[in-house]
Amino acid sequence: MSLEPGRYRFNGTALAPLEIDSDLALFVADSWLTVDGTTVALDRHFARFAASADAQGLVRPVDDFVAAVRAALPTTGEWFPRLELTVRGELQLALRPAPERTESVILWSASQDPRTEPSIKGPDIAALEELRSQAREAGATEAVIVSPEGFVVDGATTCLMWWRESSLFVPPAELARVDSVTVSVLRDIASTLGVSVSSEAVTPEQLANTEVWAVNALHGIRSVAGWVNGPDTTIDENRLTSWRRVYNELRCS
Repeated sequence: MSLEPGRYRFNGTALAPLEIDSDLALFVADSWLTVDGTTVALDRHFARFAASADAQGLVRPVDDFVAAVRAALPTTGEWFPRLELTVRGELQLALRPAPERTESVILWSASQDPRTEPSIKGPDIAALEELRSQAREAGATEAVIVSPEGFVVDGATTCLMWWRESSLFVPPAELARVDSVTVSVLRDIASTLGVSVSSEAVTPEQLANTEVWAVNALHGIRSVAGWVNGPDTTIDENRLTSWRRVYNELRCS
């Protein structure tokens, strides 16, 4: 049965509304876009949450919680649900209306990396949102995390991918970041289309005159339309439209 917007705690058998909604610090979080009951790669989000919860020391399985969430997701409208494992070991669902989505993004390179647990989504949400606030003050919409050597690692809320002619690239695995569900989906699309996906360590300057995508589960594929004090990038509208269509066709209930 679908729920109303709000935050719910799993009591072991069902999702119960929180009488007092509090923003506890999170050990793990995972969110996605649901449109009229359909989602891209929902099972991968559930699997990532389960793996991260296990890595953070949760001793009980999350299967019953996940099943309750699946049954409670609305079947109409646009939503941005978030699974949560709080610092008190509680499993929660934050059922939120989807925020406005955009098709392009302007980047800004952050001067520091505030992440404490770069491979797990959740513990650094507040710090990364502060980084995005700094990006907005600089005239951008998303912050880019770079390594001490100056290589592009990740976005505050997105992953970065880029094109070299007909090949797609991502940052190398040794640059620690959350294992992106959206990137995994785009890798599958690339495999189907016969497009190679390789890793490359690059500085922002080395992406000059390159088509760069910012991807995540909320917005899907966004083009990089600008980079504050950074390189000039390009956009291939035909390729962008084609890949967006294939990505959106993967929505299922």
